[in-house]
Amino acid sequence: KNMIGDGCVECGISLLNVNGEILGKVIEYCKKHVEAVSSADELNAWDADFIKVDLVTLLQLVMAANDLNIKSLLDLTS
Repeated sequence: KNMIGDGCVECGISLLNVNGEILGKVIEYCKKHVEAVSSADELNAWDADFIKVDLVTLLQLVMAANDLNIKSLLDLTS
């Protein structure tokens, strides 16, 4: 949302620290949290499964969440 306000729409969004696999996981996370038809307990369980990844992937998710300013994902992965 902030990137749109900063004029990044016309020039694109640079994601130097985010590869396709990680971007896919970030999109999966965002879709799950936007839909939010699950109960809080179900969403917490989904989040717990989501971060069951190797350390490298977890660190890449932290960097992506930081670069994209997705606070809830950053909180989850930090």
